[in-house]
Amino acid sequence: MVQELAATYPPTFNAPDADAILSSLDNTLYRLPSLVLRRTTFFASPSFTFEPPSKPISIHEHDTILERLLLILSGLAIAPWRTFDDLEGVLSLAETGAIDVVRASIAAPVFLREPLRVFAIAMRFGWDEEAELTSKHMLDLSLHEEQHQEALRRIPMRALVRLFNFHRQRRDAFRAGMAGEGEERRCVGCGKAVYERLDVLERTRKCLDELPDMV
Repeated sequence: MVQELAATYPPTFNAPDADAILSSLDNTLYRLPSLVLRRTTFFASPSFTFEPPSKPISIHEHDTILERLLLILSGLAIAPWRTFDDLEGVLSLAETGAIDVVRASIAAPVFLREPLRVFAIAMRFGWDEEAELTSKHMLDLSLHEEQHQEALRRIPMRALVRLFNFHRQRRDAFRAGMAGEGEERRCVGCGKAVYERLDVLERTRKCLDELPDMV
């Protein structure tokens, strides 16, 4: 009771006849029907009991994560996603429930700016279409650069090997294509190879067009 007096209830989640109360890390309380919460495996566990009068169940998440998940579970509108951390936090808390709603947002332009993180999530949940789409946004990434290491650590090992093999195959195919086409001409004076700029550009374009673009 002391916790309820000190905490606040968002107007959206303050139904007086609800049988479940959640408490966030921000000391916010959420009162809603337990039937809504049972849509996720996290809250479907037998360890969660919602018989009135329920005591607040502490959830180790901030309001930005918990409230967004509750909105999704309740079928209510949510604001545009702000950060990748928010999306991953909701996914982790939701586990299997409400994931379809989050999946519909994963390929949004704001997230495709970080394609490796999208790819990691897609492979984690077996979302093949999203993984293929994301792979097209990783073609110009140098996977060995330090800035990508944290994102790469999130990718399951099998998928990571597949990704590196894909990039290696593209590299080898490009090299083979550039080496195997065109007539090499040499300077009669010094013997060095002479390249026509437009010819090289055309060969490069052709090789790139023929490379696979999906993992």
